[in-house]
Amino acid sequence: MAAATVLTTVLGPVTGPARADSIDEKRRQAAAIADQLDALAERMNGLGEDYSEALAEQGELTNEIERATADVGAAEAQIAQMRGTLYLSAVTQFMNGGRGSTLGTLLASTGGLQDTLQRQQFTSIALNQGALTTDSLDAVATELTKKRQVLERKKKKAESVAEYVLVRQGATEEMMRQYEELQASVTGDLVDLLREERQRREEADRARSERETQALQGRYSGTQARYRNLPRVSARSQIAINAALKQLGVKYRYAMSKPGVAFDCSGLTTYAWAKAGVGLPRNSRAQYNALPKIPKSMAMPGDLIFTGSPIHHVGIYLGGGTMVHAPQYGDVVKVSPIRWWKVVGVVRPG
Repeated sequence: MAAATVLTTVLGPVTGPARADSIDEKRRQAAAIADQLDALAERMNGLGEDYSEALAEQGELTNEIERATADVGAAEAQIAQMRGTLYLSAVTQFMNGGRGSTLGTLLASTGGLQDTLQRQQFTSIALNQGALTTDSLDAVATELTKKRQVLERKKKKAESVAEYVLVRQGATEEMMRQYEELQASVTGDLVDLLREERQRREEADRARSERETQALQGRYSGTQARYRNLPRVSARSQIAINAALKQLGVKYRYAMSKPGVAFDCSGLTTYAWAKAGVGLPRNSRAQYNALPKIPKSMAMPGDLIFTGSPIHHVGIYLGGGTMVHAPQYGDVVKVSPIRWWKVVGVVRPG
């Protein structure tokens, strides 16, 4: 589906602000624009993680194709060596067997034989010497066929993934263009009203986050009694936290993980924990699936906090209901209150 079509389906037509005759109408209009911008950013986060996921799969396939190609080459070399061994063994038997050898009798016959029959006889002589068995040669040849088939399947899958990467990249960039157009269409009084609306929402989210953080802390003891076998908090957590905090103010950019330049959400968590010596998968969904799950009420600094359905955002918990993260397009790495009501899971690296 084309990116513009996807956008229209999800959000409806994106239009610039219409004239408003009263301050209340303008406030409603600012709220509607804020809704559209938030929805666009949410959708971009999802597409960006799709893109990162596809890039990671593409990289893995490239490595798998390299290994499969090496496997095929090794099997081909093994068969060539086995055939050479058969040939040399047969020649040796012929040269050392004299007139009475099977091959000598064969070649001395008046009727002669075609090359195919001669090769068969060479093989028979060599096998009689115990150098190889027909089963071992057949097994290697069969394995070579399987390896070639695996290689072809991986190549076809890589082509499909490459197409998917381009589609997701195009869809994300189209949505970025729509976001910029809508943002640029906000003029006059709506600029200040939109800023006020966003501040109002942030304050409301912060207040709700504080209430839910207190509620989760109140449930900590009871939860701790039920979960006694959870992994301990890594001693490296603070290193990861410090690494992320050093990137405050760095702009958001999907599929990026370059310190001082740009990050997307999973790019930041991957980078920060790598600085602590812990490798994480490159996208948020893979991070969530790869690591042990922790109840929200038992989240500790350094744990990863996930939102979205399907998952498309991740941040690093700092404690006290806050996390450091790369939020969305048009924003920067920053510390934010956690919207616990949107959290779908917590995991513990290390």
